[in-house]
Amino acid sequence: MVKKLLVLFFLLMVSSPSNAQWQQTWSSGNINYNNLSGWANFDKGTDGWAKRLYLLDTLKFQIMQQGYSTIPEYTYTFNDAERLAGYQIYSLSNDLTNDGHPEFYILSYYGTSENYRQAFKIFDITTGTTLLEKDDANFYYTYPTIWDMDNNGTLECLVTKYEYPTFANFSFEVYSTGLVSSKDVSSPEKFELKQNFPNPFNPTTEINFSIETNQPVTLKIFDIKGELIRTLVNETMSGGSHTITWNGTNDKGIRQATGVYFYELRSEAKFNVKKMLLLK
Repeated sequence: MVKKLLVLFFLLMVSSPSNAQWQQTWSSGNINYNNLSGWANFDKGTDGWAKRLYLLDTLKFQIMQQGYSTIPEYTYTFNDAERLAGYQIYSLSNDLTNDGHPEFYILSYYGTSENYRQAFKIFDITTGTTLLEKDDANFYYTYPTIWDMDNNGTLECLVTKYEYPTFANFSFEVYSTGLVSSKDVSSPEKFELKQNFPNPFNPTTEINFSIETNQPVTLKIFDIKGELIRTLVNETMSGGSHTITWNGTNDKGIRQATGVYFYELRSEAKFNVKKMLLLK
């Protein structure tokens, strides 16, 4: 009888409304299934980054107010070229303006799906200020990479540009950000699929991604029709950063034609897709 009373007392303590351990404190309300939403590092403090809710749809990218909020504080509206590129907006995970918030970059496409020309812009979403933009009708620009290239304690921005539309030659450009490097700079997201490099490519390209913990992962290549071309990864992988090389062939080893392809990273509960351009 004593044991039964103790068990009953324990159950009452766990399920009691006065115990606030599992009480719901906030609800976002309904979010359209066609939109992308989640939590992004946005407010930099002495102990690291505090996250905010974001929302991405076909017209705009929004960062909500601090805390649990669905009220937009900052909004970036896409132009036609950015919509054509598929709303590819990324956080640099770096505070380049010392305002306590990370800067973002966004890709733009011009031309047709047979031979897109790519441009990009690094901007401050809190002010709308453009920090760096590379858009030239004679060149295709890769996405920017921020790191301390020469190990001098200051971060640089690396950009690769290709002659357009021939892609016959390419060159590197390096820009100094003036930002002092630190250990917490450019920390990878828990689930992150980066743009392949080089892009466009011939004959091979590298695909980089990060996962938080050991988990099953698939990395697949699809053509513009949505047909599966190649399965690069289908196994349980360790947490951390990984690099996979694709040589432009299908699962039978046949070289694929010039054109736009998609690579999809899928884990236990998340997936991400990006475009790339194969040249011959």
